Amino acid sequence: MNSSPSALIQTLESPCEDRQIEVSIESGSRGEEVVLRYSTWTDGLGWCGQKTIRLDGEHLDDLHRALTVARHRINRHRAEAGQTLETAKVIQLPTLA
Repeated sequence: MNSSPSALIQTLESPCEDRQIEVSIESGSRGEEVVLRYSTWTDGLGWCGQKTIRLDGEHLDDLHRALTVARHRINRHRAEAGQTLETAKVIQLPTLA
């Protein structure tokens, strides 16, 4: 079991309710790492970790670029196939009186 200090950044819910990805930062002997945990829901057990990927900070910019390229390619292929893309949601912020 890993006992290094950890800070959960975000849990990414999947369109399938039985999957999620947790993004956290952990401090260990090698310094701070970003940790991606892929989990699936199992009835009777709850969330079960399937895969864990540890990245040092130097990989984050390259990973961000690669994910952005992948997202653009998937969106382009969907658009070419005639699928509609989800539009951005605009939320109303409270106004100051």
